[in-house]
Amino acid sequence: MNAIVKIKYENVDQSFDSSGWFNATEAAKRFNKEPYMWLRQRDTAEYLSALAKRQGKSDFLTEFNEIIKLDGSKSTSRNKVLNLAKKTGFVKAKSGSPDNGGGTWLHPKLAIAFARWLNIDFAIWCDEQIDNLIQANQAPPSVQDMIRLMLLPSASTWEKRFPDSYYKALAKITNTKFNNHVGGSPAIFGDITNKWVYRIIMPKEVLLEVRENKRDGEKMHQWLTNGGEQMLSKQINSIEVIANSSTDYQDFITRCYQAFPQAKGQLRLVMPEQEYAV
Repeated sequence: MNAIVKIKYENVDQSFDSSGWFNATEAAKRFNKEPYMWLRQRDTAEYLSALAKRQGKSDFLTEFNEIIKLDGSKSTSRNKVLNLAKKTGFVKAKSGSPDNGGGTWLHPKLAIAFARWLNIDFAIWCDEQIDNLIQANQAPPSVQDMIRLMLLPSASTWEKRFPDSYYKALAKITNTKFNNHVGGSPAIFGDITNKWVYRIIMPKEVLLEVRENKRDGEKMHQWLTNGGEQMLSKQINSIEVIANSSTDYQDFITRCYQAFPQAKGQLRLVMPEQEYAV
């Protein structure tokens, strides 16, 4: 199974992998249901059998029809349904708790139908996440890996990522004032954050990806995975330390180029501060 991606739906983690497979056990628990309850339905059996047949596999419908007649309260019946579903290639099972990736996983072609059985709004949300994951998977391998490692399929809930101490350090070397964002902040804060934070931790292809998908009002850091957030936090701290140790803005720029030589040759791009910070 590919790397697991955790995405929050109404503040509860839902698990996908980078190819769009979906942890049905984890999702069903939120709605007090189980994947088995859906897998043993006749419509599901017919759909799953048809999918398998399209892939050149055996017609499993006769076997499904026999199994779903069994007592669904017994574990033997449940195991038979799950084992047959796994044979189709559209269902996987992994031991362990959902927190560790365990549970029943469904192929993207099954995931939306299953999610619709749980809840319509949830199904629409799942469709959006799977579509984003699959699109990201179609990028060239190196870019695809970076996007998957750094970016979520959709923005997470806003949390403060840039501490006030960061802005106070920027105010010191730019001879401006930081007023807790009351009335806005100096545009140069956004310029510095863009060039010395985001453009250092993100390749240009990743930056383009998030800018193309980001909605008005969303901050770039809301799109970062846990790994991306760690990189962001480390870079913010580095820039704050450099700013506090610099005598003025020119000294700060010189020190930044020394610390991050990969920035040489970048075009200076002034962007609105609110796109990046807090």
